[in-house]
Amino acid sequence: YSFSDRPAMDAFLIPGGFGTRQEMRNGRLHEFIHELPESTLLTSVCTGSWIYGVMGLLDGLPATNRKEPDRVESGPNGKVPIDRLADIAPACRISRARVVDAGRVVTAGGIASGMEMGFHLLRRAGYPDDLIGEVARVMEYSAAWELYRDDVEAAVSA
Repeated sequence: YSFSDRPAMDAFLIPGGFGTRQEMRNGRLHEFIHELPESTLLTSVCTGSWIYGVMGLLDGLPATNRKEPDRVESGPNGKVPIDRLADIAPACRISRARVVDAGRVVTAGGIASGMEMGFHLLRRAGYPDDLIGEVARVMEYSAAWELYRDDVEAAVSA
């Protein structure tokens, strides 16, 4: 799909990565997101939350981002992504949880936290933990699922 197709969707995901720096200024993307129905879930992994932050969509909400710096971010002129999120979205309440569910907006920390966000969304949709555990097992993610399954901040009852 392209922006002009305006597909119906239950959720929209912005992944992290170096490209988010450019997309923070992408007016067409911002317009597309603003035009999504309120029923569309807005999700992000890692630095993807910066885009929602610059758009003002995290104002008054808790959100998270990656907490460990890469080589450049740990240098003298670098900044850890979660601290940069605080600069980008000063009205956002920064959370150190791996997944933050603020209702319509759900953010995940680093790359692997995106897995926990997926499991959380299954749980939020009503799937039982034994089914989610089986999905984690098949994905060879059981140990991490058991360790991180409750590292979720829910700002609303899901």
